[in-house]
Amino acid sequence: MSINIIADSTTSTITTSTTTPSPGTKIRTVVFIYKATVDGQDLFIRGGIDQNIVRPICQDDQDAESSTCAISIQTNSLGNGVPWAKYDAWRVGDTKLDWFGAQPGQGTYMGTTAFGTPLAWTTSNSAKPEYQPLNKWGDANWMVDFTMDCAETENGWFDLKAFLTNYASGWESDITQSPCTGTGADVLPPYSGTKNHMARCGYINRFNFGAGGCEINAF
Repeated sequence: MSINIIADSTTSTITTSTTTPSPGTKIRTVVFIYKATVDGQDLFIRGGIDQNIVRPICQDDQDAESSTCAISIQTNSLGNGVPWAKYDAWRVGDTKLDWFGAQPGQGTYMGTTAFGTPLAWTTSNSAKPEYQPLNKWGDANWMVDFTMDCAETENGWFDLKAFLTNYASGWESDITQSPCTGTGADVLPPYSGTKNHMARCGYINRFNFGAGGCEINAF
């Protein structure tokens, strides 16, 4: 919260403002994660509000629908055709960014269940079918585009961690996030030490799998 003091020769007025989004504030948000993969690997994210440091009350939660650490989302289309087939199949019924994996009734792809909120492999090369105009970094930048209820975040911020199929336990390693760059990095997260990527609701967030670097930009 910030405090602004407005004064003239006879009076002084103190006004307060806050960056906490209003209830029901649903804003387009994008996450990119750079990860070079091999055939048969797909990338997902799990997340919401950290349940160890930020909201310990969530530690005993059992499902996404009732957890106060889950955040309501609606995933958006990235296009039509083969490059987006898995993403489109797995995003059906995915209404929460949460720590539990697939939600009841979430879509499958050729019999394979989702492992969280799906991302799609994208490139900045406009000659390739996987091209996405928001991708400014090159190949292997996996992307999810969703509308998020920012009022369910922690003062506009949320946590996430990647889950990669056919890769050890699936989880990426714990993260120590570095100071972010970009036009949306003017505000710091209101917490630290969660061992996850920390992203900003309403912005384009770009991370590296298993590393602490981050870039946050306005649309």
